[in-house]
Amino acid sequence: MAVILILGLIGTVAMVAWQALLPGAKVNSAIRNLSEILASARSEAISRNAQFEIYYDLDQERYWVRTPYLVGGGLANSSAEDQHAIRDETSLADAGLQIVQVKIDDEPYLEGQVFVRFDALGASSAHTVVLYHQQFDATYTLEVLPLTGEVRVHDGLYERSVPHDGDFN
Repeated sequence: MAVILILGLIGTVAMVAWQALLPGAKVNSAIRNLSEILASARSEAISRNAQFEIYYDLDQERYWVRTPYLVGGGLANSSAEDQHAIRDETSLADAGLQIVQVKIDDEPYLEGQVFVRFDALGASSAHTVVLYHQQFDATYTLEVLPLTGEVRVHDGLYERSVPHDGDFN
């Protein structure tokens, strides 16, 4: 009887510890997923020689990739704007994350839908995505560098400093 009681206590402690770790794992996974989607969209834009767009819906805490292709296949043209295939639609709210701000080319957006493009050379608009997790009171910044499309994740609110002439000597 004592062995069963001890095993029950160990199981309870393990379950409580696991539930405490789960929200943090969801946050890390959601941030990693967004950075992988960004890198994937850039890579596909280069390999397919076409423009891919990442849309952010700041009101619904979600994002998705808009491809240059039609839903049924084939290349979309400008007359088929609403028929582009959408993929990787993801809700950040599932992980408890809120999109606080998307800054594109130094223009901050706090609501609505915005998008950035990855062109066939892999370049994009310089942009950052600021995410907030209320339970942890934590802020994260995803930064996408414009020429390389490299994605960097920063803890806290991050703002790249403006270069000065002396920085290049």
